[in-house]
Amino acid sequence: MRSGRFFLAIALTFACSTSVLADKVGITIDADDTVRATGGSAARIVVTKTSIFRNDRLRANASGNAQIRLIDGTKIVVGPNADVKIDDFVISGQTVTKLTVSATRGAFRFISGRSKSAAYKIRTPNGTIGVRGTAFDVTITRQGTNIALLRGAIRACDRGGRCQVIRNRCDYALIGRRGVRKDRLNSDALRARSKSLFPLLVNETKLRNQFRQRAAGCTVKNAKAPSDRDQPVNIFRALFNPQRAPTQANPVSNSPDPVTSPSDPPSNPGDPPSPPSDPPSPPSEPPSPPSEPPSTAGLPNNPGNGKAVGNSGERFSNGSRGNSANAPGQNDGSRGKSASAPGKNK
Repeated sequence: MRSGRFFLAIALTFACSTSVLADKVGITIDADDTVRATGGSAARIVVTKTSIFRNDRLRANASGNAQIRLIDGTKIVVGPNADVKIDDFVISGQTVTKLTVSATRGAFRFISGRSKSAAYKIRTPNGTIGVRGTAFDVTITRQGTNIALLRGAIRACDRGGRCQVIRNRCDYALIGRRGVRKDRLNSDALRARSKSLFPLLVNETKLRNQFRQRAAGCTVKNAKAPSDRDQPVNIFRALFNPQRAPTQANPVSNSPDPVTSPSDPPSNPGDPPSPPSDPPSPPSEPPSPPSEPPSTAGLPNNPGNGKAVGNSGERFSNGSRGNSANAPGQNDGSRGKSASAPGKNK
């Protein structure tokens, strides 16, 4: 009789322990004593290495931080003001065949584990989120369920069954009263707001490496690097080392045109030359004097270049020379006075 009672007690103890082990779905890797768990087990403050059970409801304060790893490798971060509950959890070896997480407010992060994508589902007051091997942040506000996709893809559906597939990193989705709306986290309309909307995305300093996604860049506006043709022109280089425009080829004709050298005159001397496309470089040497005297060379006191004053070393019509600094010459054959002084007419 006593032996029967003994074996019955052992069986009940084993059954209870098996039930407890079966209800345990994960453990906290890190926590800041800011999350309280109720429902699945006795009410408790979640700390590091706290066991998490099925039907546990996790509520966080304004600085909430509890990093949880489930049996199949799924990771959940319970963030500021979050209210998250693990509803369904069906284990099959080291994976799960069903995992449903319900959230009613606040911010949290979900990173899927090694189970099949069809096993995961997130429920919110505005609709559902289907997971396709992914990581994303969720923040529930009065406007609806805000989602920041960090990796993989999701399928967001509202309560009326209208769905959108979000598949690009840094994509944003809002499940609201008017369906599902998509945008980019770094868009002009959302960039400033997304930094405060997703606290886990902007600041990951409190998270362990396995819970980080390094997604702060999703809120930074991408700047396109200018190409070489968009670089500003150096004005000094353009003035003193101009690049000549390439000479256009002659139109195609039956007979080939002769190749002319740069010193040859233009084909039509009567036409004025076209202005150069680039400013000319300054001459390195002064121009040589003209080989033939101009029409005004016979006038008195004319140096031979059409001007009324004599340049240094140039002869007048009477054989005299001009002053050293363009001073007018004299008619008696003597030289002018010092620089810029007018000569005397005797």
